[in-house]
Amino acid sequence: MPPSKDEEAIVKEIRQMKELLLKKDSHYPPLYQHAYEYLISKEVETDLAGYFVDALLEKYEQTEDTEVLKQRLTNEIYDHLKGLSFGKSTFSKPFVHLVGPTGVGKTTTLAKLAADAILHRQQKVGFITTDTYRIAAVDQLKTYATILNVPLEVAYNADDFKAAREKFADYDLVFVDTAGRNFRDAAYVEELKDLIDFDNDSENFLVLSLTSKLVDMKAVYKEFKDLPVDQLIFTKMDETVHIGSAVNMASSTGKGIAYFTNGQDVPDDRKEASPMYLARLLMEGFAHE
Repeated sequence: MPPSKDEEAIVKEIRQMKELLLKKDSHYPPLYQHAYEYLISKEVETDLAGYFVDALLEKYEQTEDTEVLKQRLTNEIYDHLKGLSFGKSTFSKPFVHLVGPTGVGKTTTLAKLAADAILHRQQKVGFITTDTYRIAAVDQLKTYATILNVPLEVAYNADDFKAAREKFADYDLVFVDTAGRNFRDAAYVEELKDLIDFDNDSENFLVLSLTSKLVDMKAVYKEFKDLPVDQLIFTKMDETVHIGSAVNMASSTGKGIAYFTNGQDVPDDRKEASPMYLARLLMEGFAHE
């Protein structure tokens, strides 16, 4: 349900109040303060925004050139992220697990990755779903399986999952879709660990929506931290202009980002992530007022 006009007005008022507080607490030169406020407007956390701006003041002489500052800040964000494991998976392991809360687009994302493996690398692909709580979820994956001509196995329990793995033993890649359910339920994550063998033969991606609140993203990561998450995938990039949360999550978790998805089309609506791509995306709207 879209927000009401009253809700939009309240959100706008809160943002204006935040901007006033930031200006009141200003301790940077004007252009640098503007950069700091810009980062926060993109939902970069205040401490991280301050870290980036402080780094510029320490490394370089002050500039009043907006484009120079924009490039320096872009490079600083890139430098902060470049040590993380960003970018497209090589799918060197046979099993690919997508985990995350309900409603973030795991099933569609799985289909996009599978289509890429089939169309561009001519790999033999199978599907397993453990999302048996929602009939619609199984039906959705069945539809993708039919379109891509991929076999699908439904696992209701650990024995089913083991049998499905054995059935696909000679396949190049097996993509595993999992139920979202309530990520705040610790028992669900334990159930996932009991059901799925998160072993050395698998790559594991935590799927998050960029439309979610940062506090919820952090709560999701905390619940899934006992699973061996290799990379993050962010969905619904087309539904928000506030992508600072992706920088926050990569920075705070130490996990790189594999992909951003930006629509429902399979396999097209996805972007391979890189530190420079994210840095440029974050800074593309920066201009001096």
